[in-house]
Amino acid sequence: MANTTAAKVGAAVGAASAAKGETPEKSQKKSRLKPLLLVLLIAILATFLLSLAYPRLHASLLYLPVDTAINRYDDTQQVNNAQLTGLQQRAQESIAIHPHYRYHDGLSVLFYLQAIDQQRPLFERQQAFEASIEAAEASLDKAPAQPRTWLRIAQARSWLRYSPEQVIDALAMSIYTGRVEPSLLMTRLDMGFTYLPRMDGEATALLRDQLVLAWQMMPRDITRGIKSGSLDWVPVESLLSDSHPDLLQQIQEATRGPAK
Repeated sequence: MANTTAAKVGAAVGAASAAKGETPEKSQKKSRLKPLLLVLLIAILATFLLSLAYPRLHASLLYLPVDTAINRYDDTQQVNNAQLTGLQQRAQESIAIHPHYRYHDGLSVLFYLQAIDQQRPLFERQQAFEASIEAAEASLDKAPAQPRTWLRIAQARSWLRYSPEQVIDALAMSIYTGRVEPSLLMTRLDMGFTYLPRMDGEATALLRDQLVLAWQMMPRDITRGIKSGSLDWVPVESLLSDSHPDLLQQIQEATRGPAK
């Protein structure tokens, strides 16, 4: 009975294939081709995705020594000036392949490190500061919320004797985009104190807030800075006398004692 049923099913399948103009052999061949077509489509898709990712990967690998050099400088405050030109070329090549904001910012850092090298001729330092600003602005066009980058622009503009308003604008943007940045507070205060007489009410309020934050987070640094003279006492008193008299008194008492 079972054999009879199987034979009938086989005959029915053969009849259906014949009705479609297909032999059982052709039907089986098509069934074997389907997995091969799927594998081929997957391979084509993978190749396409890899072609899209390769430029980013290539740029990232090319930029790796730049990252390493900048991180080493952040840790040690030392840089091999002889390598700066080669690192700048690497950053520029990375940008040409994939213009990521980090590559522009890294190029800005490299030019800035070149600019602060006092052994270089003055005109080279000026050109390097301008190049640092240009690269930083290109980075900010893609990612504006970079407090370190804004501060670097303010420092470069200050050295190049840009107008006080242009320096203050960049300094204010550094604060807006990263109000609580402990590693930037002292630099902001040092620069801000210099430009305080030219600040409007909004910029003055930002600087006052940074001074209060700095005292809350690193009172020893403030005390040491005032005692050593690296932080001017007059702006401290001007910023706090009306709005934070108690805080001003704390700072006065701390700066009378021995340096710590």
